[in-house]
Amino acid sequence: MKAITKIIIAVLIFCFGQLVVGQSLDEYLKKANDFNQAGDFKNAAQVMESAVEQFPNDAVAYSYLGLYRGMQAGATSNFLLAGKLIGVSFEMLDKAVSLDANNPVVRLNRGLMGVKVPSFLNKLDGGIEDLEFIVKMQQSTPEKVPVDLLARAQNFLGEGYFKRNETEDAVAAWEKVIALLPNTALAESAQQSIAKASLPKAAEVKPTEITPPVEIQSLEETVKQNPNDAALYLKLGQAYLDLGEYEKAIKASKKSIALDSTDVQAYLLLNTATTQIASVGYDSRIYDDTTFRTNQVFDLVKLAEKMVEVAPDNPEALLIRGRIGVMMPFFISKMDQAIQDLERVRASSTTDEIKAEAIFWLGYAYQKKATTAWIDVIKNYSETGAVELAFASMAPSVEHFNPDEYKKPFVAIDFTLGFRDELAPQTAVWIEDKSGNFVKTVYVSGFSGFAKEKQINLPRWSKSSDFKDVDGVTGASIDLGHHVYVWDLKDSTGKPVRAGEFVVKAEVSYWPSMEYKAVAAPVKIGKKDTRVIVQEGNLIPYLEVQYFAKSR
Repeated sequence: MKAITKIIIAVLIFCFGQLVVGQSLDEYLKKANDFNQAGDFKNAAQVMESAVEQFPNDAVAYSYLGLYRGMQAGATSNFLLAGKLIGVSFEMLDKAVSLDANNPVVRLNRGLMGVKVPSFLNKLDGGIEDLEFIVKMQQSTPEKVPVDLLARAQNFLGEGYFKRNETEDAVAAWEKVIALLPNTALAESAQQSIAKASLPKAAEVKPTEITPPVEIQSLEETVKQNPNDAALYLKLGQAYLDLGEYEKAIKASKKSIALDSTDVQAYLLLNTATTQIASVGYDSRIYDDTTFRTNQVFDLVKLAEKMVEVAPDNPEALLIRGRIGVMMPFFISKMDQAIQDLERVRASSTTDEIKAEAIFWLGYAYQKKATTAWIDVIKNYSETGAVELAFASMAPSVEHFNPDEYKKPFVAIDFTLGFRDELAPQTAVWIEDKSGNFVKTVYVSGFSGFAKEKQINLPRWSKSSDFKDVDGVTGASIDLGHHVYVWDLKDSTGKPVRAGEFVVKAEVSYWPSMEYKAVAAPVKIGKKDTRVIVQEGNLIPYLEVQYFAKSR
């Protein structure tokens, strides 16, 4: 999971200043540019949102809005958010071009975005076309394309050509940058790009040589003597993997697949080794190629597809493809396929470990689908009453407690419910004295309180309280989250209790899972403040009881 979440879209940091823009947009562009310079792309985009509202037919305003939304996408590690922002970015950029296709600034903004975003988004060719359009425009009508804008277009063209493995064209574009703006920072950057493009591929990454153990040396010799044995390559790949030599493990597993493309174990080995590489921190490849990690993930997606193609009933292959589909739906768009894969794993006769992980990712998938539906309500049905329901469903349950709002002395009971079932649980909080005698119910959930003598799901509270005081303390059912209740130091008859030792108890019961938990914390009522914390398990993972003594 870490390997996937570390992969980010390339950071797009670029400033154009005020180029060929109407005077009426100057203030917006300057303010947005100030935010851009500070790295605050979100506010830069919001400024341009306002500009677009005021100038709904201005192509330049739309193009800068698209540019800053793209930069915002590059600055976030949240894949779902990044995908949405990239979609908005190109929607605005395309709108800008539709309004004024011959504006070089508009073409430049869309062109650089097409070059900068990861290759799997299929924007590279379009970006290059936009930048080539600017070059052709300058050749036919030089007065419409300032020199500095042309130089920037050539610089991004070089980057685009290089990504497309057209090295000669890339170098030629960067050389034009140097000729157009000699002795500038942009020219220096172009010169560095040329130097990088001239390096042999093998020189870009130089892994540290590790002397392999004698067993691996022996296995390597055996493989050399039997170069067509897929099983031997698979064995060698596993040995490399165990040693942490992931690059070599990948090469060996790929060789095994080339010799026998039907062995799913080779694909599983390749997936494990590739994932391990993706989990390593940034290295020189990341510095030189900001889409390196994103492309790794895309490779994992294709690998998962191939694994299932080779072994359509293999639970491990289905689990891997399902997990990837759930984790990154924004660009592979295979959530429904992922759910089908994971359901098949759950229904299979695989090990409990694999089945349990599949069920976990199923829960994660349905949670994401619920969130998507709620966002749809909030975004597209803002005038309906369902909006508040959607916000309430997404909001965490957090109680804010201010002791100054209560008259001392009192006891604050602060606890967390850490589990969610299909229905809200039955919950009770009550007080007993140190001998176990019932003192008072502080809270009981509705069903539990109204069921009274038929109550069996909260056996400890029902036995202790005998339902003596449920009418005044029964409330709406609480669920997952943080909750705070206050005991006013009165018993079930309304009389103040005497100083001494008491026990605060909490009990929760879930249905249909039938999960159950009860916890207790002692509290001493007297002249001094006291505080006790109990942390047990996952159902009620935190219980804090704090006595606030009477102020002197």
